[in-house]
Amino acid sequence: MKMHQNKIACKECGLILKKPKADHTHQFTCPRCKACVYKFGQDYETIILMTLTSLILFFPSITLPLLTLKIFELEQTTTLIETVFIFFDNGYIGVSIFITLIGIVIPFLMLLLILFILIPLKNGSSHKKVSGFFKLYEYLLEWQMAEVYLLSIFVSIIKLNKMATLHVETGLYFFCAFLVFMFITINFFNPYDIWNKNEV
Repeated sequence: MKMHQNKIACKECGLILKKPKADHTHQFTCPRCKACVYKFGQDYETIILMTLTSLILFFPSITLPLLTLKIFELEQTTTLIETVFIFFDNGYIGVSIFITLIGIVIPFLMLLLILFILIPLKNGSSHKKVSGFFKLYEYLLEWQMAEVYLLSIFVSIIKLNKMATLHVETGLYFFCAFLVFMFITINFFNPYDIWNKNEV
């Protein structure tokens, strides 16, 4: 979204509109493409708290066991990180890179970027000093697909459950909780609130 004086441009179709007069209970949509042009986010303290909670859940979600697979006398327990290495060792390099990016690297970087943006602003830093973090965050937002990995886990559970005994481990609960808190954090965080106060 680009803002110039009293005008605002829809980031989807580019239609130039007047700046919306909205409150926390409404959102402003583009009359041409129906995309969300503006909605209020939450206060800095709430977003920072949600971000820190997400980060706390992140580490056990990637290090604790997700599933235990048992076929006859064979038993295998894997974590998210171990899954990446299993794919890599079996020649699925592209899949391992994809899982690493969408399940680990991008979610972690997005949460760090939110902190890098909000903490300096809360402490009185200039908006222009965090403009680079804003641009990187918006770019990564388009690639945030950690829920796709969770969906693939559930599909695997359904398919493998017919061939073996599967036990859901603690890591999967942490991973689900992490995704919920991250989803809430991303929806609470609205860079456009900051841009409205002082254009980056």
